[in-house]
Amino acid sequence: MNRSKLVRLGWAVLACTLALALAACGPPAEMPAEEAPMAEEPAAEEPMADGAYNESPMLAEMVAAGTLPPVDERLPNEPFVVTNRMLVVSYDTEIGKYGGTMRLPQDGPGGDPHFYIGSVEPLVWAPGAFNYDMGIYGNVLKDWEANDGHNVYTLSLREGMKWSDGEPVTTADVDFTWNDVITNEEVTAVPSNYLRTGSSPSAGLASVEILDDHTFTVTFDGQYGSFPAQLAIAQWRGYQDFLKPAHYLKQFHADYADADELAAKMEAESIEEGQWYNLFNAKQMPNNLWRVINEDGFGHPVLTAWQMVDFGNGVWNFDRNPYYFKVDEAGNQLPYIDHVQMVLVQDRETTVLKILSGELDYLGERSSLQNLPLLKQAENDGVLNVFIPRMHRLPINFTLNLTYEDEQYREIVNDLRFRQAMNYAINNDEIIQTFYLGAFAKPGYETNIPEYDPDKANALLDEMGLSARGDDGFRLGLDGEPFEILFEPGPLSQDHIPMTEMIAEHWKAVGINTQVKAGEWSLIRERMNANETQGTAVWIHEDIWPSAGWDDYLPERGWGLLWGRYNTSGGEVGEEPPPAVQELYERHTAFLQAPIGTPEGDAALAELYKNIKDNLWTFNPVEESYYPTSTTVRIKNTPVGQVEEMGIVIMYSMEQWYIDE
Repeated sequence: MNRSKLVRLGWAVLACTLALALAACGPPAEMPAEEAPMAEEPAAEEPMADGAYNESPMLAEMVAAGTLPPVDERLPNEPFVVTNRMLVVSYDTEIGKYGGTMRLPQDGPGGDPHFYIGSVEPLVWAPGAFNYDMGIYGNVLKDWEANDGHNVYTLSLREGMKWSDGEPVTTADVDFTWNDVITNEEVTAVPSNYLRTGSSPSAGLASVEILDDHTFTVTFDGQYGSFPAQLAIAQWRGYQDFLKPAHYLKQFHADYADADELAAKMEAESIEEGQWYNLFNAKQMPNNLWRVINEDGFGHPVLTAWQMVDFGNGVWNFDRNPYYFKVDEAGNQLPYIDHVQMVLVQDRETTVLKILSGELDYLGERSSLQNLPLLKQAENDGVLNVFIPRMHRLPINFTLNLTYEDEQYREIVNDLRFRQAMNYAINNDEIIQTFYLGAFAKPGYETNIPEYDPDKANALLDEMGLSARGDDGFRLGLDGEPFEILFEPGPLSQDHIPMTEMIAEHWKAVGINTQVKAGEWSLIRERMNANETQGTAVWIHEDIWPSAGWDDYLPERGWGLLWGRYNTSGGEVGEEPPPAVQELYERHTAFLQAPIGTPEGDAALAELYKNIKDNLWTFNPVEESYYPTSTTVRIKNTPVGQVEEMGIVIMYSMEQWYIDE
């Protein structure tokens, strides 16, 4: 019996085992019949009377000891008031309790993505992260507005907001960030594309003008209607491209630091003379806020709910930020939880065991439906609260590299009829039944044709000249020689390799010799970036493409690397893309330029999806999937059972979680 058959048998047994567990979860949830109540608009944030705010007893002791200012002096004049169904929208949250230590697993020494998402703060926020129709409100910003041409944005900071060390946040930080970091070529070689009109690498860079201590404008040379979406949770990037703590970072910047002191710092870090920018970049938060949860960012002032206080021996400790800018509806300064402890765990299997025993508090995205029976048993034993949220990305995305350096391979895979045939050869229902119990995912209808029809597949392959077969029964190439496709998946999830093997069997069934060579993902990614792979299995963010924050539908994401390099370099390297790919780029630009959530934007998005689906650039057998996860029963303000909320949005609400023991 081959591995693929064993995998299918194992999943079949699991499906039977899960029947009782699923009964406890209830049937797969449909979208609620009643619309979730709209979050109250934070514009109602009125300054409260002195003494009206509450704080953690941990901080109250520091205030009493004279080591910390009163809470009213630490909060902005108008804090962000987190109302019910503002951070999450599909379930209710409640006023929590202060205190306690949340214990979280960390997969590697460089930081943990789950706690990163729980920490990162964007400049603006939409309820549930992606519900732009419910409004896009200030988060770190107090508010924002656009001109009629959607190319000038006026952004306002919260007066009285402070960094975690108590220093004020003002447009002096914006001025330093933009003029001394983002547009300083020694520090930033290439600013992020989203800072250019329409997020286009060939467009002009924005300009920033400071109006007063708390107001500034960002101006583009053309319409850029999706810019507010870029300031939200796009790419999980945070506030760092417009706000950096100037008072802290100037000590590492050659334009501000004492030359002798800067030289001493460089020598201590073994940085060559004259390369002060390497020291600066080692100390700042560069492309995102990852260093908030990484020891490289230790001591860096932040605007996040927690800040690192010490680390060592595989443990990273974080305390609440006494100057955090959010409060709940009762005036309690958030977060509720005082301490977070990250613990290095050697592998995911060990993490699951520690979760099941209640030793760690949150599983995150580290599990698949294979673990659901164990999780439900621990829930029945009173250890865990199990919930099944939506995944924010497609669980798997199969790509053929259409610019792979082999003439015979290219001629075949660039024929649209071949990709159509491979689409029809995929048995979506078998994948969903096998890996998602027939319930926790839907066929990939947005960007693929979810129709399993081997007869159509065979007819298309014959039509394009692949009718001849070799002695092994597989189709020969157009040159009469054996033709083979090699997929190289990595263990990005428990399902990536077995699902790739299943797809390979589907393609073999219509005569395409498809081989699978699993390996270490970091090595596969290197080969991908070198244009050395024919096929890979990754994931993409299709389910949140309408948010305008992700562009992993473009060829540079793996299915046409040389075309992507041509686009990003302005034609200096790579290969000029064919007309259909050029059209994809044009529709991508039109979507990002259109005002988000308007008929113009919706029409541009529809045209973008049409290009992707018509050309079948990649293969996405399932969409709208769910996964099981859990917290210990002591962690509150997380959902129960299956919810429509995306799991990553639940992580974003971590400042609302609290401990009740």
